[in-house]
Parts: sequence; C-alpha cells; structure tokens
Amino acid sequence: MPKTSNSPKTANINVRLLPDIKKEAERIFSYHGLTLPEAVTVFINHACHSGGFPFDLKGAPYTDPESMEALYEAKHLMNDPNAKTFKSMEELIADLEDDGDD
Repeated sequence: MPKTSNSPKTANINVRLLPDIKKEAERIFSYHGLTLPEAVTVFINHACHSGGFPFDLKGAPYTDPESMEALYEAKHLMNDPNAKTFKSMEELIADLEDDGDD
C-alpha cells in the first residue's frame, strides 16, 4: 500500500455518460442531497469496503425514467403538508370527477 504522506489527497477520474443518463442520475442523486461526483465517491467507497459491487447486479425493477419520476413525485407528495389526502377511494374518485378548480 502506498504511503499516504507522498500520495495526493484526492485523485480525479473522468467518466463519459450519455447526456440523458447524466441528467437522470443528477436528478436522482440530488433528491438524496448528493452531487454526481459525491454519489460516485459513495459508490466507490462502498465497493472498496464491501469488496465488490454494493448492490445486486440483476437490475432494479423500477429504473425506467417514467417510473423513477412517479416514485419521486410520490415521495414529494408524502412530505408535502399541502397535498390533498383522501380517507377513501370513493372520496378520491369524487374529487377526480369534480369539475371545480383547485
């Protein structure tokens, strides 16, 4: 293992991503309070500590952008004190069928 006194405090890496993938990753990580470089650092640190990938490589079932957006919206609504809530499905349907403005 190299001596830390002679090693730089940090090292840089360059990663090429498709613009849409980068934008989606930034959106996901920002929801968790992380920048893309911070998220990459978390991933690499966890991989080093665990001795491998920090997740199962089978793939997540809800990773398409539309599903991720729906999950993001649901989490946002759960924490929004001004979001509408309903006590029953009937109440929800009545609100959806209401022609009035919100």
